[in-house]
Amino acid sequence: MKKTVLNYTILIEKELQDDKKILYVAYSPTLGISDFGKSTDEASFNIEKAIEIYIKSLQELGEPIPKPDSEEYFVTSAKITFDTPIGNFIFD
Repeated sequence: MKKTVLNYTILIEKELQDDKKILYVAYSPTLGISDFGKSTDEASFNIEKAIEIYIKSLQELGEPIPKPDSEEYFVTSAKITFDTPIGNFIFD
């Protein structure tokens, strides 16, 4: 049986909860779904299962499946250093 592999970019963000515990939230921008875990591995595993369920649901409903992300797509972060003290910045 022939298999199909769909590639979707996943972003994982560390969140500090009110009880001071750390939670990792995994998000698929293309699909608009998220899941979480106590570790990055658990969050990644959970979002992969959520994506599988979501895609199967779309198939069953006869809905189009969002185009997979390019494997040429990279996500990175940038750390910018300013000589200005943090108190002079306004954050949302």
